[in-house]
Amino acid sequence: MAGRTQPTYFNAADHTVISYRDADASVERPISADLATIPFEDAPPARSVPSWKGKNVYEGDYWAATTRGFVHHESFLEREYLMAADFDPSILAFCWQPFVLKWPKGTKGHRGHVPDYFCRIDNGDGLVVDVKRPDKVEANAQQFAMTREVCEQVGWKYEVFTGLPEPRLSNITFLCGFRQDRYSPGAENVAALIDAFTPGTSLEAGVRRAVRATGRPRPVVHGNVLHLLWHGVLAVDLDAPLDLSSFVAVATAVAA
Repeated sequence: MAGRTQPTYFNAADHTVISYRDADASVERPISADLATIPFEDAPPARSVPSWKGKNVYEGDYWAATTRGFVHHESFLEREYLMAADFDPSILAFCWQPFVLKWPKGTKGHRGHVPDYFCRIDNGDGLVVDVKRPDKVEANAQQFAMTREVCEQVGWKYEVFTGLPEPRLSNITFLCGFRQDRYSPGAENVAALIDAFTPGTSLEAGVRRAVRATGRPRPVVHGNVLHLLWHGVLAVDLDAPLDLSSFVAVATAVAA
């Protein structure tokens, strides 16, 4: 994002406009249903990340298995959202801050807003997401309400992400470590791993079955199974602590 200039939030119009970059040119349009056809999930960021001496560095780039690329975050909570989105099979693509919403001229206390993420979901709809700590939601309620109204006009969904509950957060964080291709069992071993959890059984028993079926080392097979859990080929209850006794089965979509 080097060289990206900061957006201007000034809006001289008496209606809300959206500002974004298209083919490296700045575009500004009024809010309408036509925006629903624009692939904002592929758009570049509308702003750069500021830096200054002594800044606490919480930002970074998360490698998403969904998009096969890096997506930016400016906080640990934003990274948590990225993990959740990457894990969610209904989200097909997502990007960081692709546009600026500029409120009508004279809107008191609100010069504009850059939503944190835009996602494309599996029914073709767009999803706009703001990430905010629970203790900051009330103070930003008006801005969130205005953003939701814009999304309704376009036909996008909107949500405010405040964090995942435990133990789901710990489980997804753990499985996230196995999302990358180096843990993939390879196409030649997937069927054996599925058979090992058909019918469903404990994680420990299923791994033992898979080791016998494939002849591969247990640590390798265990990593393969966790990779398939991340990618939704196998399923487990993430609202309970994940351990070797957890019941694992073939996901419904795969079984069908």
